[in-house]
Amino acid sequence: MARDGGRMPPLGAGRRPAGLALLGWLDDPRAPRLCRVSGPPGAGKSHLLAWLVRGCTTEAVPGGRRIHAVLPAAGATVRTAVWSLGRQLDLVAHAPGPLIEAIAADARPTLVCVPELDAAEDPAGLVTELLDPLLRLPGVRLVVGAATGGTAAGAFTAVPAPAVLELGDPQWTDRAGFERWAAARGADAAAYPLPGPALGAPAAPPAPVPPAGADLRAVGEEALSALWTAAAAAGDPGPLAADPLLYALADPVPVTAAVERRDDALARAWRAAGPAVIDEPDPAVRAAVLRTRLLGADTVAAAAAAVLARLPAPWSGRWARWEGADPDWPGPAVALTAGAGPYLSQVLVADPTGAVRTFDAATGRRVGAVVVPAPRPLRGLAVTAGGSVVLLDAWGRAELVVPAEPRPGLEPYGLMTALDAIRSAAGDPAPGGGPGGGLSAVAAIGGLADSAPAFGDADGTVHWYEGGKVVGERLHHGPVTALAGTALGGGPLTGPEIPLLASGGFDGAVRLWGPRSGPMPEPSDRRGCPVTAVAAGTTSAGPVVAAAWADGLVRVRDLGTGRVVDVRTGSEVWSLALAGTLLVLGMPDGLAAVDTRR
Repeated sequence: MARDGGRMPPLGAGRRPAGLALLGWLDDPRAPRLCRVSGPPGAGKSHLLAWLVRGCTTEAVPGGRRIHAVLPAAGATVRTAVWSLGRQLDLVAHAPGPLIEAIAADARPTLVCVPELDAAEDPAGLVTELLDPLLRLPGVRLVVGAATGGTAAGAFTAVPAPAVLELGDPQWTDRAGFERWAAARGADAAAYPLPGPALGAPAAPPAPVPPAGADLRAVGEEALSALWTAAAAAGDPGPLAADPLLYALADPVPVTAAVERRDDALARAWRAAGPAVIDEPDPAVRAAVLRTRLLGADTVAAAAAAVLARLPAPWSGRWARWEGADPDWPGPAVALTAGAGPYLSQVLVADPTGAVRTFDAATGRRVGAVVVPAPRPLRGLAVTAGGSVVLLDAWGRAELVVPAEPRPGLEPYGLMTALDAIRSAAGDPAPGGGPGGGLSAVAAIGGLADSAPAFGDADGTVHWYEGGKVVGERLHHGPVTALAGTALGGGPLTGPEIPLLASGGFDGAVRLWGPRSGPMPEPSDRRGCPVTAVAAGTTSAGPVVAAAWADGLVRVRDLGTGRVVDVRTGSEVWSLALAGTLLVLGMPDGLAAVDTRR
């Protein structure tokens, strides 16, 4: 079967007519936005959809045929379906409503494949709460495996007359092709057009029984997952729910189904971690995520977190303050920066109102607050070497909060001169900035005593002030969404320190620029969703750059050693700061510090 950009993989059992029909549905803009692949047990519904997924998920696939997400529905709950779709569509969502709103806000078409819909934990509920509302969005199309007459098929209402491919109908199977396929396998060709009965249906596996007297942690992921599946079916996870390691060692889908109705600290932390663990193959990483979500909660949660630390992961949580679990949770962390000057060894956190609080970077202990005149919503926060706090508000206006005893450096007159020069270079000449100012991100290099803050703007340019003039480089297509800086080198043998800026953009790219030379020609990283935060620091091995994207992924790249560590917590990450060896993550529901050293 030829298609633009390559060929589809082979399709056996004489199913060429069915395959052509599916491709025809994909290519027809007038076709119903729901296609249901139906048929009796053994008809090959899952096999046909697996073929479609193999052929229609590569970069070479034409746009109309490109499958953007695959949701294997067997055992899935509404919750795990939301997590999985969000992960694949570069979103973070914990419930159907926010996921649907985010997809609706994106004008791009979305094609989702849902095999084995009848085998979901609650097929009709999955359709009613998630899939049918998705189909009410004009840009969404679904191809699902669901038998005619089943509860899932009957629950769809958004598309009154879906396309139906009934595999029990002989018109969708070439008899000669089926007979050749059966002969090659010693199968019963008389079962035409159903490949399952031709091969002989396998016996159903016996229900799993926990091994008597054994350590459940040693039974392996597949067997442990089967135990969680049985527990979900029975409505009682029993001893499984008491051991945090058993959560991390099993497939997240049956675990989630089994603890759906529990409200203890472990189950709540697991649900909060869900978008990060749902498609994570490494049990140690799943344990690290769950452990981080347990930090800062009650003593039972702390004990569970200690157990999870037994699985070594590439990163580990050190402290956290989560909404609802910690009285010192600072609110959604819209902006975050490592301190300098009088704020050394602290992190500064801004909430949606513009209030700025300070925390000890090593422990997360609340230290105090920055007195901000006329607080207003912020989009950026930085601290200069002399301790001045630079506030960048949601309208692009910059303001300085000068400490009572400024340290040496551009304080405060030189800073104001630099700010006015950068503001003018960014196309906002009004002193003090006005509504609609062009500045979109700010960073300061605390290690450079005489440096002014750097700014990014809505046109994708990063601005640097030095020697009485502004230099700028357009590094992004679209706005600069995040900016950070660090100092390289320095000392009696190496000469003066050199500034390095790291910027993130709406274009998904992370760029590096030493403003005393040209920027690196290629992004240090690029992904398919906007960058939400960056951080930069320096170790004995060289610079370290961390970046967060809108789907909740944080990537820490050690430019000296080449080591890369990916971190997810289950939440969006709105802000980042590198404080010593710790990376502090600012999220809508928490503040957490992780260590990415081995």
